[in-house]
Amino acid sequence: MRKGKLQQSVLVRSVFKMLGQKREDAAGPAVGRGVSAIAGEKETQVFSCAPVLVKDPEDAVLAVCRVCNSVAAAGASAKGVLVSLMLPEAMEEKDLKELMRAVDGACVRYGTAVIGGHTEVTDGVSYPVLTVTAAGGTTRAGLFDPSCVTADLDLVVTKGIALGAVSYLAKTRRDELLTRFSPGFIHGAADFSEDYSVCREAEIAVEHGAAAMQDLSEGGIFGALWEMADGAGVGLDVALKRIPIRQETVEICEFFGVNPYQMLSTGSLLIAAADGEGLVQKMALEGIPSAVIGRTTSGKERILRNGEEVRYLDKPQMDEMYRVGR
Repeated sequence: MRKGKLQQSVLVRSVFKMLGQKREDAAGPAVGRGVSAIAGEKETQVFSCAPVLVKDPEDAVLAVCRVCNSVAAAGASAKGVLVSLMLPEAMEEKDLKELMRAVDGACVRYGTAVIGGHTEVTDGVSYPVLTVTAAGGTTRAGLFDPSCVTADLDLVVTKGIALGAVSYLAKTRRDELLTRFSPGFIHGAADFSEDYSVCREAEIAVEHGAAAMQDLSEGGIFGALWEMADGAGVGLDVALKRIPIRQETVEICEFFGVNPYQMLSTGSLLIAAADGEGLVQKMALEGIPSAVIGRTTSGKERILRNGEEVRYLDKPQMDEMYRVGR
């Protein structure tokens, strides 16, 4: 199997189809659904889980941000976070403290906290394996259901793609980047991590009547577009040049020879809405850059336009971060 998220065909065939037990009050795993949910009398409780191999404390930050962003994209806010840690025997206590400080610092961004978990030491891992689960409540249960995405909706992307990847590389591969870029340039790219939270743009999108949202994480914008379209059974017509991308992202991705459209994009939100331009204007009033990048269509084609050139979106590929040794 390839590195990264399990291929969709294998996920459906060997994971989803093995899960015969169902709950009538629960929305379980499905393509295009970033959270699981259990219906309650007043609120729907939503849950998101993410594992990560921790080679740098920034990996822990990204894991917390990923699950909290997924909960936010479901119209909720993370009420609490559970943390499970499998630690290698060679790990020193000072490194464990640094890892947990990173987790706690990420929780502060979202107004949440670690409320429990499990830790153990094992000879079965070479690096710490961190699993983070976030939980929250929402009254807008449909936001996480891909079937709410219909044809003729605008597609809006906030901030810019590959923010998570570029910030991570600027922090962990600084010496390499210094061979081409100035310290100030690298510092600016590292500070993309200040934009990791999608909570405010998710709130604005909910107020604007968004049909559905998906936080961009592993697999980048291309992966998110495919999952949203495939889960909803709709087509896409997207203009590549409209997808927001920062100059630092362009240059750092060129330096490493990777594709920013298929890279970890923590901090960006993909929104399907009836009035995309109106939503972009509301985002601008809050100082959040965003752009309408295309529309959903009634067909099955997933079109990517680059000027006069037309091509078609492929199934999600391995995240480009694995090519640079994450």
